[in-house]
Amino acid sequence: MEHIPTANHPLPSLASLQLQYVGKNLNDLPTPGAIIDRAVVKRNCNDMLDVCQKLGVGFRAHVKSHKTLELSKLQVGSGPANFIVSTVTEAENLLPFLLECQASGRESSVFYGVPPSQSTVPRLVHLASKLAPGSVNILIDNIEAFNKMSEYLDDGKIGVFIKIDTGYNRAGIKISSNKFPGLIRKVVGTVGEAFRGFYSHYGHSYAGSSEKDAAHGLISELEGLEEAAAEVDDVYLKLLKKKMVLTVGATPTATAAQNMLSGSPRAAEFKTLLNRLKETYSVELHAGVYPLLDMQQVATHARPTSGRAALTKESVGLKILLEISSVYEEREKPEALASAGSLALGREPCKSYPGWGILTGELGNKGNTVYDEQQNKTGWIVGRISQEHGILSWEGPREQMRPLEIGSKVLVWPNHACVAGVGFGWYLIVDSEQSGDTVVDVWVRWRGW
Repeated sequence: MEHIPTANHPLPSLASLQLQYVGKNLNDLPTPGAIIDRAVVKRNCNDMLDVCQKLGVGFRAHVKSHKTLELSKLQVGSGPANFIVSTVTEAENLLPFLLECQASGRESSVFYGVPPSQSTVPRLVHLASKLAPGSVNILIDNIEAFNKMSEYLDDGKIGVFIKIDTGYNRAGIKISSNKFPGLIRKVVGTVGEAFRGFYSHYGHSYAGSSEKDAAHGLISELEGLEEAAAEVDDVYLKLLKKKMVLTVGATPTATAAQNMLSGSPRAAEFKTLLNRLKETYSVELHAGVYPLLDMQQVATHARPTSGRAALTKESVGLKILLEISSVYEEREKPEALASAGSLALGREPCKSYPGWGILTGELGNKGNTVYDEQQNKTGWIVGRISQEHGILSWEGPREQMRPLEIGSKVLVWPNHACVAGVGFGWYLIVDSEQSGDTVVDVWVRWRGW
C-alpha cells in the first residue's frame, strides 16, 4: 500500500466543527480560541497580488504561518498557484489543490523553503512524482549536502535553487564565500535546466523600524541576487532554457513593495533596479505572515500608518480569544488573569512595547482605551505569561481604566502569528464586513512536519 504521510496526522472533521461553531457569537465560545477575520486577510492577500501585478513580478505565497487550504487559495487568487512551505506535510496537504490546478492548465508549484534534511528528500521525491516535472523545488547551500542527494535530482523532476545569505546568517551561502563558485558549477552542471535560480530570505528585516529600512532591505536583496546570478558563466547559462529566477522577500520587505508604487526617490531607485533585472531574469517576491500580520510586523513600520497601504493593528487578521478568570484591582498596577499563556500566544516579546499581546477594543474590553505603543501607552496588554495562563496588566493612569469583568471575553493581537497559531487545531472565522462577532466558517490547520 502506498505510504501517505498525512495519514499519520489525521485532521478533525470539518463538518463536525462547522456544526459546533458556525453561527455562534464570540462571547459564547470556549477559550482560548484563534479567530481570523476573513475580510482583513482577503484584503491583505489582494493588496499583495495587486502590487506584484503592477510591478510586473511573480509572487510565491508562504503557507507556514497559517497551514490552511482556505487561506492558501486566498493568497494566490485566480492566478499562478506558486507556494513555499516549511514542512513537507504542508506540501503534501497542498497536493490535491496543485493537481487540480495542473489538470486545468493553471501554473502551480511548491518550494521547500529551507535546505532539506536528508530524511525529507524521499518524501519530496514522492511528491514530485505526482506532479508535472519541476513543480517541486528545493534549496541548496552546501556542496556536500547536494552530493548526498544528487542521485534523486538527475531526472529533472525536482527544481533546484541556490540559497543566498544576504545578511540574515541563518541559512544560505554568502556570495563572498570561496565555496560559492564551486557550488554553482556543481549544481548547474549536475541538474542543468532544472536549475531555477537564486533565493534570499531577508529575515532580519523584522528588526527594521521604518519604511526606509524595509525599502533598503528589498533593494539590498535584489542587488545581492543580481550579484549572485552574475557568477553563472556562459558555459552553464547554455544549459538553461528559461530565465533564471531571483526570488526575494520576507513580509516586511515584500509588503514594502507597496511603497514602491509612489514617486519617492527610493521608489524610483527600486523601479530602475527592478526594470534592469527584468530584462535578464524573472523576479519573484515571496512572503508568508502578511495575510495575518501581528504586532511584530506592525512594529517594523514597513508601510505608512494611513492611506490605502496602511500598516496598523487594524491590518492584523488574527486575534486570540481569551476569557477573564480573575481580577486583581488592588495590585500596584491593576491586573487580571486570562485563560491563555505561552501555548496560545507564544513566548516572543515585541520590540515596540513590554508585553505579549495587546487587547483590542472589542467584546469585554469595549469602552477602554486601546494601548497605542507609539502614543498614549495606555490600555490593557498581556504583561506576563506562564504556560497556560496570562496576566493582563493595565498600563497608564488608573483613573482611565474600566475594569475587566470575570467571565467576559476579550480579543488580543498576538506578537507572532506563526507561533500563536500552533497550539490550535483550527481557526474560527469571522467577517468584519458581515457580522464581525459571529463565526461564519472554520478552517482546519494542517498538522505534522
